[in-house]
Amino acid sequence: MRILHCADLHLGRRRLDGRLPDTDFAAALQHIVARAVAWKAHAFLIAGDLFDTPQIPPPVLRQATAALAPLKKARIPVLAIEGNHDRPGFANTQPTWVQYLGDEGLLTLLSTPFNADGPLLTPYDAATQRGALLELDGVRFVGAGYLGAGTERKARAIAQALPEDGKPTVMLLHAGPEYFVGETGGFTKDTLTLLRARVTYLALGHIHKPMLHRDADGRPWAINPGAPENCRLDESTVTEPRGWVELEIVPDALPGLALLDAHVLDCPRRPVLRVELNIAHFGNKLKDGEQAIAAAAVKAIQESHAPAEAVVRLFLMGELNLGRIAVEPQSLGAQIAQQAGVAGVEVNLELLKLFTGRLMPARRGAGLTTAEIEKLALEEILKERPAEGLEERTPEVVDFLRKLKELVAQNAPPEAVLELLETSPLPTELARELGQTLL
Repeated sequence: MRILHCADLHLGRRRLDGRLPDTDFAAALQHIVARAVAWKAHAFLIAGDLFDTPQIPPPVLRQATAALAPLKKARIPVLAIEGNHDRPGFANTQPTWVQYLGDEGLLTLLSTPFNADGPLLTPYDAATQRGALLELDGVRFVGAGYLGAGTERKARAIAQALPEDGKPTVMLLHAGPEYFVGETGGFTKDTLTLLRARVTYLALGHIHKPMLHRDADGRPWAINPGAPENCRLDESTVTEPRGWVELEIVPDALPGLALLDAHVLDCPRRPVLRVELNIAHFGNKLKDGEQAIAAAAVKAIQESHAPAEAVVRLFLMGELNLGRIAVEPQSLGAQIAQQAGVAGVEVNLELLKLFTGRLMPARRGAGLTTAEIEKLALEEILKERPAEGLEERTPEVVDFLRKLKELVAQNAPPEAVLELLETSPLPTELARELGQTLL
């Protein structure tokens, strides 16, 4: 059986405040679908986050239906699970757009509910279009979905509840390793070992970079293919192939030998270029400072021979006197992109050293980057008003707060903020400490 596995397609994702087209994500899915049809795959897996937000505009729904239609025409079953971006909340039971696509016959949604006794591994019912298990050509598929903070416990429970009949089993799970996503919401090596005893192939999602987990014999059997398109521009620094997995399973093979091959393939995506511009030579008395920086940036981008479809990450470097020159990254990026003839420009100030003239004369020539200023400011606040019980974890709290600030600055969707809150242990611990203080 030939199986194609992808995840984290994030249809409808907005980048650079919508200055980059969201059709990039639809194009990535269309490319993968075309490969599945040409390869004559027997099953097409989507391991969560088909959409970027639970509430999508009509054009994004049209993107999904148009992209999946060739699979239906080719009679290739599409098996999907919902990720944390696909529904408004982990415990929310409202209908989702992934369910709608299932109702329209474009995919089969697998989901495993839990009750007090554990997982309900019910066979998929075509009449109700609901179920946890589905068998295709001698291979069992189980949809674990996104399990949130209970990933470790619930994934183990699902594995232990699977029938021990030697039948090859593929599990779809929207989760990453605990060392990557934080102390909650991830799985450990021990859980992978337990799953390996019951699962032939673990189709993962959630982490946007490719990750291959190997068994004791060194064979990859649990794979996260990575997001096909860059959801964030900094994901462009990933150099490994990412986009989708092609695997083959032999249904009637001996246990442990059913998985023949599994490898990650790279998906074409919008090019992202890094351009660095030292603005120190502009001095601190420019009357039209921002316009001069824009002109220099346009020249640097043109000299880099960036193609028209590229998006440029522009890193401003050197020293900037905030008392003389003000830089607004979003408007500056839009201006530079238009003049340079590229799809978009992200102005990054993290490497820029800042000072305020006479207010900080001691810092001249040794200014602080914006990242360093943020870090020092947060550390100072936490020293004055430490979080009870977390006094020894100030660097961890600072890192979390900076990530949260960055999401807000980028106008990230609520699901992205919720994902950070769910995968970090700090909000829960802070709430617990606050509750104890109030009591």
